[in-house]
Amino acid sequence: MDNMETWYNEIIDWLEVYYKKKGLRTYRGLEYSEEFLDDVKSVGKEFYIDPMLPIDLLAVERRNELDDQTNELRPISYYTLHWLVSRMDRELERKLQFYRFYLSRVCKMWGVLIVMVISRNGGVQLERSLRKIAKENGFGLWRIESSQVDPERLYEPQDFLKHMEETFKNPPKRMEHFLPEITEKASDISLFFDRFVREAVEALAGLTPTRVGKRYIERQILDSVFHLQNVSYATELKELVIEHLREKGDDYQFVKHTFSTLWSQCAPEMSYSNFLEIAELPLYNIFAERGHPYRDHYLHQFQVFLLGLAIIDKLMGGKHPSIEKFPNIDKQWLITSSFHDMAYPLQLYDVWAKEFFDKSLGIPNIGVSDLKSCFVDKSLLSTLGFLMNALCEKHFDGPLQGNWLHEEQALLLFLYDRITKLKHHCLLSSLFLLKQAQQHRPDLLNELFVPASLAIALHHYNEVFRKIPREEDEVWKNLPSKRKLRCLEFDKDPLTFLLIFCDCAQEWGRPVLKYPKLEYLDEGRKEFVLSECAVTESGCSITISSTQLPKTHGRFRIKLRELENLERFLRSLPNVQFKITLKDKSGTKSEHIIRA
Repeated sequence: MDNMETWYNEIIDWLEVYYKKKGLRTYRGLEYSEEFLDDVKSVGKEFYIDPMLPIDLLAVERRNELDDQTNELRPISYYTLHWLVSRMDRELERKLQFYRFYLSRVCKMWGVLIVMVISRNGGVQLERSLRKIAKENGFGLWRIESSQVDPERLYEPQDFLKHMEETFKNPPKRMEHFLPEITEKASDISLFFDRFVREAVEALAGLTPTRVGKRYIERQILDSVFHLQNVSYATELKELVIEHLREKGDDYQFVKHTFSTLWSQCAPEMSYSNFLEIAELPLYNIFAERGHPYRDHYLHQFQVFLLGLAIIDKLMGGKHPSIEKFPNIDKQWLITSSFHDMAYPLQLYDVWAKEFFDKSLGIPNIGVSDLKSCFVDKSLLSTLGFLMNALCEKHFDGPLQGNWLHEEQALLLFLYDRITKLKHHCLLSSLFLLKQAQQHRPDLLNELFVPASLAIALHHYNEVFRKIPREEDEVWKNLPSKRKLRCLEFDKDPLTFLLIFCDCAQEWGRPVLKYPKLEYLDEGRKEFVLSECAVTESGCSITISSTQLPKTHGRFRIKLRELENLERFLRSLPNVQFKITLKDKSGTKSEHIIRA
């Protein structure tokens, strides 16, 4: 793994430097390329281009060229896509062909070059296979080592028109019957077929490229894994990310495999639940018709995990006392972040079921399950005891003692109401986690699972500050006054602090199902993108930008209020600053700083 990781990152860095010397801009994925999106708009008609297609590096060259129709100079973009190959993929040729057809619709047939990149130690069989693919398709094949000045060009890439022209001029053996007059006019014939090829690509390009894989996980966040030095499972996580980047598979399967693998190491005999992955899919359809359709929480959990892990790793490196007091915080964070929204589908199903029974039968307040009858006999009460004790010990007057059922009756009834009536996902996720731990790893309850369950239960606590709280976010509304939590300090509860901060910050790349098209779109990117993420021993600074929303838009204002709540509720460490900057489509900034 180490060799692969080193080679992969060294070559990406090498290519960035190589193109920078040539005056070209590079992007680690299409989602970073503003020029690419500008070209999409310049097509002149509505056309959906997927900015989340997985590539390793994109080099963009802008030239001012004479337009054939207007006879005026205008900027034209040329793209070179680099695909690092370390072992043979039986569908590699098909994937690269897909890219060429798909992207030539947006740029120009002659505007896209594709280069496969290998190392000197890749093996004879791999090189032989790639040479064949390159020769037959007009793809480039470069061999690169970090000590080189220039790539070793085994095959130069051809744009699509050039490839067609060369094929006409030098037809393969099965086409040797081409007449000389055809091969002599290869260039004209290629232009003629260009029209029909472009029409075919336009018809197909809007389809979801399931065989290619799709990217929702922000590349800046994913790349942060390669800088981890202190967390206990850094090596394993790097292996998993490298494998994903190499295979360019599906993000959902990658997240499932990664969480399952890391859980098995941190808590053997405990399996990571696939409940959210399965239960989340119907929610896209159920809520697609609403003004605010359902958005992803599964990939969201993983991006929250990576963001918080980068912060923990830096603070561990800086040997902050507040981190050293919690020696298992990296394992606790894995469990916390990967489970914090696990019961979210149950809460939404309950909302939908109540609406269904009310509108269809005129019977209000009937949800998907009667938790009241199960609260005692299904051991929810005893499980809640772990949570209440942790809450009181960490944030109130100390651990529960004596006849706490009587002394904490108000708090118990409050939580009982939120669990059985509101079915709020933060409390249900917390109890779900504790019940699983009780059954499979009771020896790790206090070490890992109780701290994680507390953070999960509290991660919507700041919603109590909403001026107009939504019902589903009122989990802590009307909390008994003697148990009010006015602020949350990092030094006292870093796990909950990080979950609230990262959960609020992670607003980018969350797909929804758009009605009535019923197709997955990257609405998260349209509303908010991650412009900057800087994590150091002195804190974390994140900039979230909206490409579409003005500051007066309702969705933007909701996010603004969330960040204002965050400022009031969280307290950081001395000399450690957490900041989230929100920018609207005009570039107007709103800075929200969490101080000690």
